[in-house]
Amino acid sequence: MAVVDDELNDSPLLRQVLGDALVPMQRFHDKLLREGVERGIIGPRDEDIIWERHILNSAAIVPFVRERLSTDSRTATVADIGSGGGFPGIVLAACLPQCSVVLVEPMERRVTWLQEVVDELHLANAVVIRKRAEDLVPQSSKASIRHNKKGTRSRRHGRRRIEKQSVSAYGRVGSLASTEARNADSQQDVNDHDSSEVTGGAGLADVQSNLSIPQTFDVVTCRAVAPMTKLAGWTLPLLRSRGQLIALKGRSAQAELDKAAREIKKCHGENPRVCLAPVAPGLEDTHVVLVDKH
Repeated sequence: MAVVDDELNDSPLLRQVLGDALVPMQRFHDKLLREGVERGIIGPRDEDIIWERHILNSAAIVPFVRERLSTDSRTATVADIGSGGGFPGIVLAACLPQCSVVLVEPMERRVTWLQEVVDELHLANAVVIRKRAEDLVPQSSKASIRHNKKGTRSRRHGRRRIEKQSVSAYGRVGSLASTEARNADSQQDVNDHDSSEVTGGAGLADVQSNLSIPQTFDVVTCRAVAPMTKLAGWTLPLLRSRGQLIALKGRSAQAELDKAAREIKKCHGENPRVCLAPVAPGLEDTHVVLVDKH
C-alpha cells in the first residue's frame, strides 16, 4: 500500500481540538487509512484529508453537545443516527467519555466496522445497534404524530367538503380549492435508509437486545444522513422533552430548515436555527443545525 501523508499529521491543531481524545483518534485515523477505502467507509480522495474532512469536522459539534449537557449532572445519553463510518458518533464518544453514546446504523457491514472501532479504541461508553432510526421511535410518539397527521387530513377534507358545496351552489371551482389540491402533501416514506442488509439474518441489535437502550435521549446527532424534511421525523421523536437535535449540515442548511418547518412542528420541534461551527484555526467552518424539543 502506498504511503499517504495526511496534511494535518503531527499538527498542533489536533491536540488543540481533540485534547485527551487525540490518542484514540490517532488510532481511528490509522484504521481509516488502512481499511477505510477498501471497506467503503471513506472515498479514495479522502485518504490525505481524513483529519479535516471526517475527524475534525465531526469534532466541531462537541462544543454544542457539551454546552447542551452542561447543566445535567447525571450521565447524558446521545444517539448518533446513521453513524456510518463513525462520524460523528465515534468522535463524540472519544471526546465525551462522560456521555453514553448509542451508534445507530442499519447496514450490517457498517455495524461490523463500528463495533470493531469501539472495541479497538476501548470506548466503554459507546454501544452499537443495528436499527433504523424510525424503529427506535417510541410507540407513543408514533401515535402522536399519526394523530397530528390525521387531524390535518380531517381539516383538509372538511375544507374540501365546504368548497364542493360552494362549487355546487355557484357552478364554479373556487380558487381556494385548486390551491389546496396543488399544495396537498403526500406523506413520504421515512424508510429511505439503505436497508438491503437489514432484513434477514441476526443483526447486532438482536444480539444486544439484553442491553438497556433508552427510549429517548438528551441529544440526537447525525451527519450527512438525509434532508431535514425526513430527518425531523427520524430524530425529533427520539428526544426527551428539552432535548436537542444537533446535525452537521452543508451550506444549504437554512434552506433545508425552511422546507422542513411543517415536519419540525409536527414532531414538537421548536426554535430551529443554523450555527457556524469552527473546525480548527485556519480551516473552513462547518454548519450545525440545532432544533430543540418542546
